[in-house]
Amino acid sequence: MSKEEVVKLLILIESVYPNYIFKDEVVQLWFQFCSEMDYEKVLSKVKNHIRKSPFPPAIADIAVFSFEENDFPETLQKWMKKGRERIDRQPNQRNTLPEWLAEYAARKSV
Repeated sequence: MSKEEVVKLLILIESVYPNYIFKDEVVQLWFQFCSEMDYEKVLSKVKNHIRKSPFPPAIADIAVFSFEENDFPETLQKWMKKGRERIDRQPNQRNTLPEWLAEYAARKSV
């Protein structure tokens, strides 16, 4: 997001919340944090916040950061498939309790 777009957002917020005026230090922080965000997405969140809240938004209320792609869901699916295959290959095998623990168990080990 460019500085001009950040200024547009701040003007919108100040016009909707007339008792709130941004100080210079706060404007600098908004420039710094908003530079990584998408203007259209942030504007959408600001409008949504305006509809719901009588208080001006903080950066955390309207922040939209892009996320990094990773292959974790794919890896998780592989792990789940391997687990299912292992269970299917050994359907009747039960984990037996050690003798010292069997006397304390609610059910007896077979």
